Amino acid sequence: MQKYRCPSCGSRLEVKRTYDGRALFYCTKCELKHILGTRGKSEDEDYLQMLLAYDTGKIDVRKPLEDLLEEEGFIRKRDEIQRIISEVEKKGYSIPAIVYDALTSKQDYVVAYNLIEEAKPKLGSAPSSLNLPQPLVKTLELMGVERLYSFQEEAITHILNGEDVVIVAPTGSGKTEAFTLPVLAMLSTLSSEFGGLRVEQPQIKALFIYPTKALARDQLQKIRMLADSVGVSVDVFDGDTPRRDRERILLEPPHIVLTNFDTIHHHLLHRTAFSRLLHTVKILVVDEVHVYKGTFGSNVYFIVKRLERLTSKLQIIAASATVANPAEFCKTLFGRRFRVIQEEEGRHGILHFIILFPTLRSHRALVVDTIKKLFKAGYKPLIFSSSHLGAELNAYYAKREGVDIAVHRAGLPEEWRRKVEEGFRKGTIKAISATPTLELGLDIGSVDAVVSDLVPVNRLIQRAGRAGRRGQEALIFLLLRDNDPISQYYRNHPEEYLKNIEQAYADPYNPLVAEKQILAAALDKPITRGEFQEYKQIVDSLTSKGLLRRFKDLLKPDTIAARRILTAYNIRGSGENVTILFNGRRIGERSLPQALDELHPEAVYLHASVRYRSKVLKIDGDRSYAELETLPPNYPYFTRPLKEEWPRILSVLESRRVYGMEVKRVELEIEKKVIGYVNVDINNPTAKGKPALLPQPVTYKFITKGIVFRAPTPDQTLQRYADQKEYALMSSYHATEHLMIEATNPITGGAAEDMGGISIGATGLIYIYDGAVGGNGATKALYDRFEEAHRSALEIVEGCRCESETGCPRCTYSYRCGNNNEFLLKGGGTEVLRKIKEGMLTSLDGLEELLKERPKSFV
Repeated sequence: MQKYRCPSCGSRLEVKRTYDGRALFYCTKCELKHILGTRGKSEDEDYLQMLLAYDTGKIDVRKPLEDLLEEEGFIRKRDEIQRIISEVEKKGYSIPAIVYDALTSKQDYVVAYNLIEEAKPKLGSAPSSLNLPQPLVKTLELMGVERLYSFQEEAITHILNGEDVVIVAPTGSGKTEAFTLPVLAMLSTLSSEFGGLRVEQPQIKALFIYPTKALARDQLQKIRMLADSVGVSVDVFDGDTPRRDRERILLEPPHIVLTNFDTIHHHLLHRTAFSRLLHTVKILVVDEVHVYKGTFGSNVYFIVKRLERLTSKLQIIAASATVANPAEFCKTLFGRRFRVIQEEEGRHGILHFIILFPTLRSHRALVVDTIKKLFKAGYKPLIFSSSHLGAELNAYYAKREGVDIAVHRAGLPEEWRRKVEEGFRKGTIKAISATPTLELGLDIGSVDAVVSDLVPVNRLIQRAGRAGRRGQEALIFLLLRDNDPISQYYRNHPEEYLKNIEQAYADPYNPLVAEKQILAAALDKPITRGEFQEYKQIVDSLTSKGLLRRFKDLLKPDTIAARRILTAYNIRGSGENVTILFNGRRIGERSLPQALDELHPEAVYLHASVRYRSKVLKIDGDRSYAELETLPPNYPYFTRPLKEEWPRILSVLESRRVYGMEVKRVELEIEKKVIGYVNVDINNPTAKGKPALLPQPVTYKFITKGIVFRAPTPDQTLQRYADQKEYALMSSYHATEHLMIEATNPITGGAAEDMGGISIGATGLIYIYDGAVGGNGATKALYDRFEEAHRSALEIVEGCRCESETGCPRCTYSYRCGNNNEFLLKGGGTEVLRKIKEGMLTSLDGLEELLKERPKSFV
């Protein structure tokens, strides 16, 4: 039965929601069409508004729908699109049908399109003209390498000079050769006149560190082929190395070992036979160095320090396709200065790059439609999502559309991921929905298209580098979200997106990481009086606990207690992990505190495209676990948590004034509590859903770092809400907190994903904290660039056209909100931000008094 009739011809009237919540009415018979200026309280009210507009002659029934959509800014103007197409054709290129469909879409706004011509890095000298061994030169010539790239030549020269070097070059441009060739040249000098590398005892001379076991194995054959020519042996040694191979490696160690920091940490900790072989290492190569940010980076900082304590002199070489601040980041991560060698141009075929913003459908609908069209047209796409839920949902919906797609993400078993990689390589799997696990240079075969959600531009470049690496034409789709402030911001300011460069950050002074790693260092060998002076407070704490004991000028560990503490420690996150169980079998794990949001009782959890419900979540240190049960395939919901959080400042790290407002960077304890959840309709993920409370809230406390400030009072808002002053204050500050966190993305390049926020009732106190236990450096980046983030927040809220008093998903709403996006006032948040800009003085004096009654907090 038709719900609404056309006032012109009486036929069925179609209703569509625009990205900003307004209603588009359209009659398929007489082609009457109308877009409301504002959103009504219900669809029925919208229909009455449309009838009123028709009765008063405000609807031009003759106007084509396309003209109406152009006027409202829902699609690009036809002459602009035609100009884009003509410019491509003038260059002698044609636009693939699927790209043409996207450019002429009547459901999406084309933010940008660019044809990137076939390219490769600048050529340098012939291998024979460099200081490389003749057998290595011969091998390169047999491989068809007549000239190296300029950046490779530069890297070889400086590495052979013994310098610490960081190489930054796009995916597939030859970074591996840039560091492998000089390392092989240095190791080959140990060869005797009898040929081959001969030393009194077999020794490991170089470690090549990769972030994943799969990537190390992927690179092995390439490196081994070059190494064989100069008699240098190469092997992989990690947790997946078979026992027979382990025994062989321990008896006759290779000169180069491909491994990961997890393996290094494990063997140093347990003082294994392999750990003793590490004392002879002279060269440390760290590929994909940008991965080692946040808490993982804090651990890596100490593991490298521990290696340096055991070796005489260590040369470090780092490489990345995406790090935007290589000199600064590597100095933080390794504690020394690096020479930067940079190559901007990658090696690829013709790339068609398009940015789309969905205006008449949801982001998910746009993503799934793009996947389906690519699949039907015979492309092999990689679809990237920045969250594991996003990757699972993309695969879930695409499968419903008949796409042969599999999920690849962290948290899934290693064997599952290898099966997906192999299936895609062989062509039995046609598409992969992935998290950043596949941003790395792992060879998964030919990739014809990349579909990505919003990430910083340097991350997008790395994702795009997965396509067209074999010289074929490839497509890159950046699909903005219809319901978040940053996508809206880039839709209006596409030129700003190119400035959104992710700044890698790590925090060597994470106290929880430092405590664990200094204890581990003492297990490696006793700590002398001059070591770890900058961590004196932590060393003293370990000593007072009896974990370190003084023997003359040395500190030695309580070995049994130290090993008990460190055995379950995960260097990829300073907090505990939750083991995920199904029918008593381990199927994955999630780290705390994130696991609280995803695995609380009654949470719907997606795992390898299967939906489960969490029956039990037990938090008990290294014995924490969640038990799952399966849900029917047609179960209509997923869940979002409802949360309460409370901060407690432990110490002040630094303080400054932003305009007139005092801002402090602090160490603090966060008490995180999941009190309930919202069932979200899987077919309407923007709906708020109906809240449900848990019989027993789930709580977790952790120490981290963050910032705190007291926002100024929104006086004009208080006048408008004279009878609801407390509500007005709470809602204004909650909106300010959301806006400041979201505005961090354009400034720090995506750091908002690594943060949480709390606004304390009507006090004006706003805390923004690192989402990782011990801290990850994200809020330090915000603290340093607070003025820029504030400016971005104000632009976002002032540029949003919504007329709702609470705001909308394009300004004040946050999909991470733990309060179901309630208690928000757009006008109040805007006024607070303006008052900050005007220099309104605020102070954090009397903080304890403000918090004494423990007012309601919003997250």
